[in-house]
Amino acid sequence: MTETVRLDMWADIACPWCFIGQTRLNNALEVERAAGREVEVRHRPYQLNPTLPPEGLPMRAHYEELFGGKDAVDEAFARTESVAAEVGLAIDHSRMPKAANTRLAHTVVLSYDDDPRQRTVLLAMYSAYFEKGLDITEPEVCYAVAAEASGDSRDEVEARVVAFDIARLDASFQLGRELGVNAVPTFVADAGSDVDPAYGLSAAAVAVQGAQPEEVLAQVLAEARKRATA
Repeated sequence: MTETVRLDMWADIACPWCFIGQTRLNNALEVERAAGREVEVRHRPYQLNPTLPPEGLPMRAHYEELFGGKDAVDEAFARTESVAAEVGLAIDHSRMPKAANTRLAHTVVLSYDDDPRQRTVLLAMYSAYFEKGLDITEPEVCYAVAAEASGDSRDEVEARVVAFDIARLDASFQLGRELGVNAVPTFVADAGSDVDPAYGLSAAAVAVQGAQPEEVLAQVLAEARKRATA
């Protein structure tokens, strides 16, 4: 019997590399499951642009200012879209209306904590933003996306969000800062038993940053199990 690995994925829903990383992780998890190895995945929210207004900003103007001009933005977007296509994603930055503040979208996803449908809702939120060009700063958009992905009604999704303790979202952001997460995606794999209650991790945890290939993620999971039994 191998140790169950708890895998925290720190990610921002407005980060295309997080969408790519999540897709690669899903592929790696299929291999793990086929081999009878257990992995429990938790979505950990992160905001690349926490100071964006709640309604977001015009996408093109924002990124040209952030990246230093049109050519730099075009190059970055082309590279991202090319890599995304390699894993079957149809990211299209030209359809994105806004640089989105993702606080609401994270809240909707976190309202599905401890629900096996959370990953489906998360992937649907990524797709809504990057592939369909939907405005995920709008509550009705987020409710509709989550409802379609989860099978809940639109009102059931809203009820989840209303009942969600928003302090948990802020605590998650704070935890990421305390752990030193400064780029996403960041994967933290842990199979140790001596879990620190303040951080939810043991001394056996192992981390890697970036939208890593499936084989690297498999190595991280294997290393977590190795450290837990050392």
